Amino acid sequence: MFTQLLWWAGNAAEVLLLVRSVQGKFYRKYPTFYFYLGSVLLVTLLRFVVFTFRPGSYPALYWYTQYFAATIGYAVILEIYSQALKKYRGAVRVANGLLLCILAAVILKIIAGAVSGSGWSPGETMAALERDLRALQAALLLVIIALLAYYKIRTGRNLTGIVVGYSFYVATSVVSVGFGSLPGFGPRPGWRSALPIAYLATLSIWCFTLWSYHPNPEPSPGSKIERDYKARSEQTKRILARARSYLKMGGEL
Repeated sequence: MFTQLLWWAGNAAEVLLLVRSVQGKFYRKYPTFYFYLGSVLLVTLLRFVVFTFRPGSYPALYWYTQYFAATIGYAVILEIYSQALKKYRGAVRVANGLLLCILAAVILKIIAGAVSGSGWSPGETMAALERDLRALQAALLLVIIALLAYYKIRTGRNLTGIVVGYSFYVATSVVSVGFGSLPGFGPRPGWRSALPIAYLATLSIWCFTLWSYHPNPEPSPGSKIERDYKARSEQTKRILARARSYLKMGGEL
């Protein structure tokens, strides 16, 4: 009964957030985030239908949709980086390139391990991929929070809410996946409710901070992050120029 209440409350909060974003016409400001919310809502409803009418297919569907949600969640992190560093184009290009490369490396690692390993099953592979993606998301969120704090980059209420809410949910997911795989933890009814409670708390944070649109403040001119990026860019150009010269003329680096 309690789990069903959490389920319906979460669905209602997701619908409320989506409807409010359409009413306020600010869903275009964070399209990936609202696509994520809509996708999670559709996945939840699909799971309910399958669990009701074809319960034997539910375990496989669960892991595939968990992987799908975690992948879209990674796209949300890309949007967080892009929005937080929107006024710093050079830093955004570097961050997006690195994040995409890291994602590709994680997926290739899991696929290679699944193909080469014995006793491979889709459920185990999806579970491992979801675990690694959640851990990676947690690390990347820590990085962006550290960057915002170090460079004193101000964010608006909307972006702050997205970061705080999603960080809380990802951290709970990492702990849940870790402890849930231990003997004796997974089957406990109370433990199975931990993640739905965390997600409902996350939705509450989003409802509070995303009820209306609040843009990010304008950055101060000559910010430290832009100076650091330009300095490292110039240093990289000098290193590449010396390398080209060395290869062309046989000189010394």
